[in-house]
Amino acid sequence: MARKPKMTEEQRRTYSAQMRARLESVMNGAYGAMVADEGFWATVMRSAAVLADRSPVNVVAIAAQCPNATHVLSSGDWRKVGRYPAKGSTSIRIWTPIKRRASASEGAPERPEGGQQADKGGDGERPTLVKGYKAGPVFDLSQTEGEEYESETPEPLPAALVRDLLAAQYEETYGDNPEQAGGFDFAQEAPDNAARILLFGHAWRRITEADAPVPGQHAAEVASAAHVAALMLGIAPGPAVMPPLAGIITDDKKPPIHASVVRVIETGRAIADAVRSAAGSVRAGVANRELAGVG
Repeated sequence: MARKPKMTEEQRRTYSAQMRARLESVMNGAYGAMVADEGFWATVMRSAAVLADRSPVNVVAIAAQCPNATHVLSSGDWRKVGRYPAKGSTSIRIWTPIKRRASASEGAPERPEGGQQADKGGDGERPTLVKGYKAGPVFDLSQTEGEEYESETPEPLPAALVRDLLAAQYEETYGDNPEQAGGFDFAQEAPDNAARILLFGHAWRRITEADAPVPGQHAAEVASAAHVAALMLGIAPGPAVMPPLAGIITDDKKPPIHASVVRVIETGRAIADAVRSAAGSVRAGVANRELAGVG
C-alpha cells in the first residue's frame, strides 16, 4: 500500500491550526457542560483520579472526548509497549508542549506566557523551554490493540490506615484534633466513613472560601476534591458536587469553572499523594523493623 505523501510545511501549519481550533471548541463545550451537567462533572472527577499523570486541563479534554478513558499515551509511546492505535480509531486531542532550545543570550530560563520551563539540559547544554502548546494526538488503551498490557494502578490502602494517616496529618498540619474540631467520634464510625469525613476536612482546610466566593461553590469544591482523593486511595467516595457557576461572568479569558476544576483536581491529588507517601514511610518502617528482628 502506497504511503501518504508528506505534508508541506504550510500544510502542517494549516493542519495544526485546525486541530487547535477543534480542541478549543472541545474545551469550550466541556466548560459549559461542567456547570450544566452533574454527570459530566462526575466524569471529569473520575478521570482526574484515574489519569493521575495528566494535567487538570487535559483531564477535562480527555473526559470530553473519551469519558471512560483509563490510560492515555501517544501512538509512539504505545508502540514502545507493543501496542498501536486500532484501525479506524480517532485520536483524542490534548494540549502538548511546543519546545525550543534557549538561545545563547538567554540566561536563567524564564517561564513564557502560557508555557512552563522544561528540561534544564545536560552539562553545557542550553535548557529546553516550552514556548506554547499544540493539540497533540493521544489514544486510550481501549483504542489500541497488540500485546497484552495492564496499566499500573496503585494498590488500595486499608481504610483504617487511611483514616489514621489523615487524622495524624490533620493534627500535625492544622494543630487541631480532627475529632474535637468536627465533633466526631471516629471510634463509632466505620473506617471508610471516618476516612471520608477526614478527606472532606482536609479539603475544607486546603480550599479557602476566598478562592470559591460564589454561594455554594466552596462546599461543592471541597466535596469534589474529597471525592477525587477517595477514588485515588481506593475509598468509596462521597458525592462529586458540581460548583454552582452557571451564568457567572468575570473579566478572565477562561470561565470561572476553569479555575474551579483545576483547584479541585490539584487539591484532591495533593491529599491523596500525601497519604500514599506517608503510607509508604509506614510500610518501610515496618519492613526495616522486621528485618532488624530477623537479623
